[in-house]
Amino acid sequence: LSGRWICRKCQSPYHMVNSPPRVTGKCDRCDGKLYQRDDDTEATSRRRVQVYNDQTAPLISYYQDQGSLIEIDGEQAIDRVGQQMADSLKVASGEGASR
Repeated sequence: LSGRWICRKCQSPYHMVNSPPRVTGKCDRCDGKLYQRDDDTEATSRRRVQVYNDQTAPLISYYQDQGSLIEIDGEQAIDRVGQQMADSLKVASGEGASR
């Protein structure tokens, strides 16, 4: 989460692990200076993870207990994920076949 950097001139995104610039701190496209947004710092990333663990993750068991959690494998091809999401919404709204 904290590896994202952006070019000040052209706004090209970089990631220090997954897509680093050829020269640290410089944009490959326009030679502009790279910067890190305040919301991409390590401290902010740690806070985001803590908020997720405290406030969002508990919703999984809540909706499982309600019998209304639909899980979709996000590792599939994008079109397959999209189709499963659309199908699930139809089922949830009563338009499709039962789960």
